[in-house]
Amino acid sequence: MTFDWLSDLRPLFAAQESWRAGDYQEDSIFYLMYRPESPFAIACGASLLAEHVRRFRFSPPIIQRLGQVADGRGRAVFDESFLNFLQRMHLRLHAGMPPEGTLLLPGEPLLIARGPMAQALFMESAFRLLVWKSTDWATQAALRRWQNQDWKEEDTPPAPHYDFTPEGWQTRARFIGGDALDDILKDKNTGHEPAENEGLQLQWRASTGSQAQPFAQIRRLFNGTQPLADVWLTQEQDRRASVSKTTCQFHNKSKNAPETCHFERFQNLYQPILLRGRPVLPTTRKGYLRQRTLHQLEAFHRAGLQAYPRGWFAPTDKPAG
Repeated sequence: MTFDWLSDLRPLFAAQESWRAGDYQEDSIFYLMYRPESPFAIACGASLLAEHVRRFRFSPPIIQRLGQVADGRGRAVFDESFLNFLQRMHLRLHAGMPPEGTLLLPGEPLLIARGPMAQALFMESAFRLLVWKSTDWATQAALRRWQNQDWKEEDTPPAPHYDFTPEGWQTRARFIGGDALDDILKDKNTGHEPAENEGLQLQWRASTGSQAQPFAQIRRLFNGTQPLADVWLTQEQDRRASVSKTTCQFHNKSKNAPETCHFERFQNLYQPILLRGRPVLPTTRKGYLRQRTLHQLEAFHRAGLQAYPRGWFAPTDKPAG
């Protein structure tokens, strides 16, 4: 059994509107947002997205099926020129995500995609179902461990088998989030559906001529394995910021004040998963991803999650958008 990716045609309708408007090739940046009810999110689903890109093509049978979709008057809803575009198209999106099992704070995107507008628009179903939903399932599982302060496992259980279906994706995500195998097998945590203001958001377009630079990267600062702060960088700052300094100035969002942090090392959270449409994500054992989740729960508990500092790299004004 495989998932029917044409069961939700709304992203293709949006892509066709971009095609009709003539801006389908414009370079755009999209953010996949997740607004958890919990104080954190656990990034999940990057490997599923990479696998989907390896598998899915607008093959002749798919194009033929789209050509047969009609409205209430029996008229084709997709233009022949748009379907020809889909069949000839080569995916050119760049996309980055934090490693699966990474703890994110509210307001930090799950995924950053850059490329032609129409391509990001028709990928929305995959972004939502593979990344957004996986993150929701993993986050709900991790929240149960967080509430019990239960993040120790002497032996990591073997990862359960899963198919490339929504039920399989849920099994995978709940394992990475830390749920017990018996709980995964005996019940299904459906999570929740994204609200209208959640999901894929067009944040910035190069063609607008705006001088504001979009958000591009988070540097997580550490002493040893202990996280100290999340520093947000624009594209230009990410290119120019020194990688050798061990002191960082940023505008702390929670205090609305400048702050200086001394650290030993940093990690860039957003790592490539697609380069010009090609998956570049290495395969990682599910047990390792589960342990990453549990280690991060413990580390952020020690750091004091509510007061954990984060904000824009300084000196800079917060970008528009």
